[in-house]
Amino acid sequence: MFRHLRVKLTVLYAGLFCAALLVIGATAYAVIAGATNQLAREQLVSAGSVFNRTWALRLDHLQDSAFNAAASTDAISAAQSRDDAAMRSLLLDLRRRTGADLGFFVTAEGLIVGEHSDASASVSPGLQMALNRDDTTRGIVRSGDMLYQTTIAQLPLNGGWLVLGAQLDNDGLASLEEVTALPINASILARADQGWGDAAAADFAALNAFIDLSLASAQPRAREFEAPSGDSIALAMPLPALDGTRSVLLLRYSLSSALSPYRTLFSSLFAIGLIGLLGLIIGTWFLARGITQPLSTLEEAAKHLREGVYDTVKVRTNDELSRLAESFNAMTEAIKERERRISQLAYYDAETRLPNRVAVERRLTATTQPERLYLAAIGVDRFAHVRGAIGYALTGAMMRTLGARLSHMAPNAPVARLSSDVMCVAFLANDEADAKKRGEAWIANLEETMSLEGQNVDVNVSIGVAQPRPKGEPPARMIERASIALDQARAAGQKVALFDQGAYGDPALNLSLMGDMRRALEAGHISLLHQPKYNFRSGRIESAEVLVRWRHPSRGMIPPDLFVPMAEETGHIRALTEWVLHAAVADQKKLSAAGWPLTLAVNISARLLSDPDFATSAIACVREAPHAIAFEITETAVMDNPKQALEHIEMFTAAGIKISIDDYGSGVSSLAYLKQLPAHELKIDKVFIQNINTDQRDALLVRSTIDLAHGLGMAVVAEGVETPAVFAMLASMRCDMAQGYIVSRPTTVEDLVAILGDERRMRFYQQTAAAAPGSAPTVVTDTKRA
Repeated sequence: MFRHLRVKLTVLYAGLFCAALLVIGATAYAVIAGATNQLAREQLVSAGSVFNRTWALRLDHLQDSAFNAAASTDAISAAQSRDDAAMRSLLLDLRRRTGADLGFFVTAEGLIVGEHSDASASVSPGLQMALNRDDTTRGIVRSGDMLYQTTIAQLPLNGGWLVLGAQLDNDGLASLEEVTALPINASILARADQGWGDAAAADFAALNAFIDLSLASAQPRAREFEAPSGDSIALAMPLPALDGTRSVLLLRYSLSSALSPYRTLFSSLFAIGLIGLLGLIIGTWFLARGITQPLSTLEEAAKHLREGVYDTVKVRTNDELSRLAESFNAMTEAIKERERRISQLAYYDAETRLPNRVAVERRLTATTQPERLYLAAIGVDRFAHVRGAIGYALTGAMMRTLGARLSHMAPNAPVARLSSDVMCVAFLANDEADAKKRGEAWIANLEETMSLEGQNVDVNVSIGVAQPRPKGEPPARMIERASIALDQARAAGQKVALFDQGAYGDPALNLSLMGDMRRALEAGHISLLHQPKYNFRSGRIESAEVLVRWRHPSRGMIPPDLFVPMAEETGHIRALTEWVLHAAVADQKKLSAAGWPLTLAVNISARLLSDPDFATSAIACVREAPHAIAFEITETAVMDNPKQALEHIEMFTAAGIKISIDDYGSGVSSLAYLKQLPAHELKIDKVFIQNINTDQRDALLVRSTIDLAHGLGMAVVAEGVETPAVFAMLASMRCDMAQGYIVSRPTTVEDLVAILGDERRMRFYQQTAAAAPGSAPTVVTDTKRA
């Protein structure tokens, strides 16, 4: 409702003050009105008592005069003699002396003798009854429209009665009003046929109801009288009557008149309240301003704090607001320090205190020459080995030293640490050749021997350089390209390499292949080919290697070198291998049905050798095969988890599966693993086979490998045999089998059946093998190689 605290406080205090004034005013009014009402009631009762006493004194005077006159001889004589003139003379003299307004004689016969009345006039029945009672000597008598307060004195000797009265008029009532301290309105009302008072008056009905209610009470008392002419306190006192006339004395005290003396007080209180309210509003406004101004300052500072601007709030008071400002300033300083530390953690490497990946991304975004900006990723070669040798502390010092060297060689270029073993530097170059040249120049400086806590440490580094990022490419993508270039440099054995997009390919497209591969397995787009192996001993083809091929509906033939490694990296290799196993068993059944019991060899990924579930499912699948199944594994397959891999290989051999060591010599050969593996066959990689007829070293290596394998009880397969000369030379070296294009390209089951039945082709193989000196084929009788 209120948007400003100042207005809210002012309205609140003003409202409370007004409410207090209203309560005080209403209470004062109620108390004064109640007291005035009570005072009016008491005054009316007192006025009624004064009226009664005043009229009683007046009646006493008239009564004494009447009794004296009635007892005089003149009055007795005049009454006895019925001398009307004498009686009128006596009445005139008596009224003159007593001040009576009414005087007349009543004869024993009930005739009235007055100053101006005829003797034939008689008294009213009501008055006649009063005259006959001895206990009633005073009361109200109506004469015409006038009311008189009268007294009666009886003449001796039953001579009649003397009646004297005082008129109840306005003058008499005015004198009565003057005796009271209140402005009382007094009136005498006689009951007429239509009621009390003037029937045409506005308050006639209310007045009649009030008088009737008052007369019904045993004791007359002052009451509130509500009338159209105005509310008042009224007292209706019945008057005694001699002739039966019903009359009342009505005393009225107007409430407005009763409160009129206090109007000045109420006006003063109202004026004081207004002045107090005005003063309160002004004081509250300034007081609220003293509160809200520091709060507004704090609000503005809080807004600035939200925007990262740290203001110091000053409040020149010594109260809670100043302490609040001090707390706010302390909080601001704490937030400032905390944000500094957070920024330090967010944008700097904790170990080397160099900027991190996030910081270099921001610097790359803010560059003004993106078209000339290159990014170099500098990786420490064999980092894990170095860290294990010198420890984590010295490794951190080593990375700091490398960062310092980079900063020295590229003083204006941002240097950052991307990962534990990789740093980066962004620099300007004219072209790719210039960028590569600068990277090569850094190598010598970075690889200088460094002294770390008295120890000399030699460091070897490789550098991958990312070209300037295209418009719209995020900085993270440029860092990724530099990291990939570093991996490409290490894979190629180069010290410095630029990012090669062609060699890297399209990761998103390659990743989508995995989803396509799952669908291809179901749709039949993936198939098997078989490359046969020629046995020099038997002169026949007795086994073949199973090869997988994928014809993509939109991309055509997908090389196995592309999708098989990706399946290994993404975890899809198991599904692919299990499908190949089931398909190989099915093809072996077809070959068996055609009369050719061939051993089929399936390549098994190193990632699957440690998978117990795969080992169980593979053995179950091989049990369905009609003939022997061989698993080809690389010599390095057992290096990641040798214990579990060897356990699973033992399970395979126990299930009758032959083990073939594939691509021997192309990896890191280990005689220890070669000794431990329960292998049946060793395949020499084609890099050693293709040039044995021209390269004496290759020939020596192949011959020694064949002798080594034979010594370990393994048959030897030469891969990549493509020429008759190589084929013949392998036969002379007592190699067991040959695999390559000279024997056959990878082919379908149907074509393989045709090749197996081609005797001409078989004679060609035998003649070519026999052409080598001293190469008479012999049958291998070793049961492990049979």
